[in-house]
Amino acid sequence: MPREIDSAVFPHLEADLDRVRDVLGPVQFRGRPELTALTDEGPDTSRRLVRPTLTLLSYYLLADPAAPAADRAVRAAAAMELLHLGSLYHDDVIDHAFQRRGNPNANAVWGSHMAVLGGDSVTSSGTRILAELGQREVLAGAIASEQMCEGMVIEAADLYAASRSEQSYLDAIDGKTAVLLSLACRVGAMQAGRPEDQEEALAQFGRYFGLAYQLYDDIFDLTSTAEEMGKPVNTDLSEGIYTLPVIRAAARDGDLARLLRRAMTGEQVARARELVIASGAVDEAQAMADEFMDRAAGQLAALPAHPSVRQAMTAYARSVLDRRTTLRAVPPQATQPPEAQTYGLPQELTGWVRSWMADTGLVRSLAEFDDHHRWAGALRFGAAEILAPADGVRERTATGMAMLSVVWDDLFEDPQLRDPEAVTALRRGMVAMLRQDPQTPWRPGAIATAWASLWPRLREGRTTRWQERFLDSIEEWFEAAEREAHHRINGYIPSVADYLPLRMSTSGIETALACMEVYHDRELPSKLRNHPVIRRLEELAFWVTFVENDLVGLDQDEADQIPYNLVRAVRHETGCTRREAVEQVQRQVAEHRAQLEALIRYVPVLLRMLPGLSGQRKEYALIYGNLTNMAFWVNRTDRYAQTASAAPDLERLRREIYYPAAEPAATAP
Repeated sequence: MPREIDSAVFPHLEADLDRVRDVLGPVQFRGRPELTALTDEGPDTSRRLVRPTLTLLSYYLLADPAAPAADRAVRAAAAMELLHLGSLYHDDVIDHAFQRRGNPNANAVWGSHMAVLGGDSVTSSGTRILAELGQREVLAGAIASEQMCEGMVIEAADLYAASRSEQSYLDAIDGKTAVLLSLACRVGAMQAGRPEDQEEALAQFGRYFGLAYQLYDDIFDLTSTAEEMGKPVNTDLSEGIYTLPVIRAAARDGDLARLLRRAMTGEQVARARELVIASGAVDEAQAMADEFMDRAAGQLAALPAHPSVRQAMTAYARSVLDRRTTLRAVPPQATQPPEAQTYGLPQELTGWVRSWMADTGLVRSLAEFDDHHRWAGALRFGAAEILAPADGVRERTATGMAMLSVVWDDLFEDPQLRDPEAVTALRRGMVAMLRQDPQTPWRPGAIATAWASLWPRLREGRTTRWQERFLDSIEEWFEAAEREAHHRINGYIPSVADYLPLRMSTSGIETALACMEVYHDRELPSKLRNHPVIRRLEELAFWVTFVENDLVGLDQDEADQIPYNLVRAVRHETGCTRREAVEQVQRQVAEHRAQLEALIRYVPVLLRMLPGLSGQRKEYALIYGNLTNMAFWVNRTDRYAQTASAAPDLERLRREIYYPAAEPAATAP
């Protein structure tokens, strides 16, 4: 029973809301059960079912508040919640919001494209129920949908309009908010079979309540915290949505009106907010909201219901207005790591890596390894903070492969590599090395020796499919690294749109995931790897890693003419200053981090919903949790520090593996 409801007046409401919950459920996509989670909020949702409650209360008021609701009324209430949920999916995409009530929303988890489609699916389910109830219900729903769209269009047309009128504001909130609450009351009244004037009175009750509801919401956006509201606040001003308090304050304050004429900086938004609150316009908006609630209560006066029933319904509506007392945001999990520690890897593992690199010839001595910050620095992160303990052999194998990937990356990125033919010869040699028989290497050399020492351990216990996929992915990585090296030599800078696919192709994503699989002694099933949420998680994790790397290493990337740096791409495409490009990229990083933090919290929920994971859900969640933690940690290592340390002889390593086009191609045994 909602705590604001008098159970003596509406004794069956809680049971009837349970019946509504039984009707509600995720949309089923035929033959694709893994997609059900798109519209499944799970059993722990804190949704208060305001609209279904209004539907049932409107029915009770015209029928018998002491009797259970008819099945038609229950289904009508479920339809109202589905229409509301569908609109929220769309709102979150438009508002770039990533959580509601402290939980990640569909936009954060699935991305904007899937969230819009999910919202369409949920809305269609609600419309279908209305159609099953009858022509009048579905027609009322269609009219309400038109009005909702109209309200959203009006609001969008007035973005950053300092001269926005009060009437335009009221027209917008009448459509985008009030109309659905009005519809909830109307369809509830319809199920009682009473005269249309009584239905209309309840619809007007819902409309005036909806206007008050949105006014309160806009006031809270100016005056509340995210913890109080369970969602981001203080966003309307920065997004150019000027609500009633802002409109009234700007009419009196020329300084504020001038601020509102264009997009504002964070400092300007804070100043504008102070001016609005100091103007007294918030109190005036509060008074208007209270007036709308009085009008709502007046709509019930002539209805043939006991005064206690009318009073109980009005009391419920008034109690809903202050959402701050009932919604508390769940504190996000801490993903910012503490300061990186020297040699974060266990001492024994660090010692093994150093010796292995010297023994294979990747470095001539331990001193050479220690002097090269890009290699030694790659080991300096808090591994104990982000990785669960693993078997010693698997731990060394995964770490060795990760370090070899670092070396491969530097061979291609080395600014001293300026000959296009040498780049191609390097790629051909690396591919030949990759496909050789570790027992009979085609030519000696440190790179080949290091690979030959790891590959038998990497493939031990792994399926043939895993081995083939791993080798194919590395070969694709070498081809992408060759392309990037040619772009560097030619001075090419990609467009912002091309940045991500090019950057991802050179990132070694599959190698990183394979190292995680080896470390945890698991193989991620293809049904999981191919799931849209998991693909999005991987993309976000690596995007954050890449771009934070771009920011940390910008000076060096500019000096070395590294082509795939997002800051350089933004500057090249827009012509903005370096500072402006950095600020733009920093804002994108903050947004992507917020999405990633929300998404990683959702992964365990998703894994519980997916069928056929053979009791390994916790292990799979751990792999992706570690992967995300690595994304947050990697750019804090010394690998990206700008120092004047010595560098290994990369050309020595390349000379050992160059495979000029004039030589015949090596073939796998």
